[in-house]
Amino acid sequence: MKILTWNVLHRVHAETHNEKAIERWPEEAQRVRAVALWLVNAMTTGDFDVALLQEVSGDLLAALRAQLPGRSVLEHLYPRVPRRNGQSLRDPREFLVVIAPAGAKLVRAHTFENDPGKGFLMVQLASGPVVISTHVSWGPRAIPQLLMLSQVLRDAPGLVCLGGDFNADRAAISRATDEDAMISVFPEGSPPTRPQDTEAGGADIDHLLCRGAQMNEAHVLEHGGLSDHHAVGATIVA
Repeated sequence: MKILTWNVLHRVHAETHNEKAIERWPEEAQRVRAVALWLVNAMTTGDFDVALLQEVSGDLLAALRAQLPGRSVLEHLYPRVPRRNGQSLRDPREFLVVIAPAGAKLVRAHTFENDPGKGFLMVQLASGPVVISTHVSWGPRAIPQLLMLSQVLRDAPGLVCLGGDFNADRAAISRATDEDAMISVFPEGSPPTRPQDTEAGGADIDHLLCRGAQMNEAHVLEHGGLSDHHAVGATIVA
């Protein structure tokens, strides 16, 4: 199974935090089309089976459903709706999303109690494995969230893969999660998953974890400046 995770950058958050990633995309409708096309290509020519997405706007969710009719596109809607909307998003709501082969079913959708804009979405594939998309808060609020995710990893039957934007480095995630879980390690010289605005610096805060399987070929994917995060991909072998 080939799986990727990607924080695709909600436009409202990008404007609120002055993210450089949107400077080349003055029209959000164009960026939505480009993000959807990148994901369609990843799921077809790139042969990815599953995509775990964070910060998905309602506009992007609709585009993905329209362009991937043969896939299951499952979502978790946060209770918090981003308020500032300088760009013309038709639907500014924010979702976690899992794109999977047809027949996948939602198992659990959860918003963390200490942050109405973070949570996880658990989906079971028709072939059996469980996949989870998550977005974790930065700082102290992450502690109970990571404890919950660790328990979810332990409790899930069989092969389980967890991916997302953890807002923490690999060492912190390894300390906080199931010791039997493998975590993505990228080749030396890979770009950071969350680059800084300058050429130098950045951090790896986007990760894939799996339990009950081997993770191979973890790597950082380029997308031409569509988001403030790079996607992360890997191959999972039972």
